[in-house]
Amino acid sequence: MIKEITVVFIFALAAHCISALSEDERMKEYHKRGYEWPLKKLVPDTVGWRNIFERRFEQIEQTIPNRGHRYDAWMQAMASALVQPNFTENG
Repeated sequence: MIKEITVVFIFALAAHCISALSEDERMKEYHKRGYEWPLKKLVPDTVGWRNIFERRFEQIEQTIPNRGHRYDAWMQAMASALVQPNFTENG
């Protein structure tokens, strides 16, 4: 009985959580928030840091054939480009 209640609860929760935006809605929100691509600034925005990540993005595009794996690598590189501390001028 508990197992059935748990399954029903999970499905109800999932149905409640799934409310994805359409692509048009997503793009409107993207621009409304002032986001742009390609990024105008990396954090920190130094020549060395930009060179490192431009090279990293090129490596991802050229060496990872699987689209899903390439997306995962791109997401990790983006997170690093925006949040990872840079302790020297060259990264």
